[in-house]
Amino acid sequence: MPTHMFDVAETFDIAGRGLVIATNKTFATLDDVVVRIGDSIAIRRSAADDLLTSVVGIEHCDPWTPERIFAFLVPDGITKSDVPIGSQIWSVDP
Repeated sequence: MPTHMFDVAETFDIAGRGLVIATNKTFATLDDVVVRIGDSIAIRRSAADDLLTSVVGIEHCDPWTPERIFAFLVPDGITKSDVPIGSQIWSVDP
């Protein structure tokens, strides 16, 4: 069953790599949410508009601490305008 995991707090374009999505959760507050490279996700931009994509990277800063915001990378070709702030990130059943 699809699960709401977190909301989009910010996005950053990285030329040649893709779009980084920063969430409203820190690593410490992810609780039982598990996100892996290759996982399918749905970006719910409105009640009737989901963008299906996948996680291509997990972003982290150096030095890493659990208090850092959880952020991940989606494929090149998805832009900031495709993922408005406040969009919801949902898991997608395999």
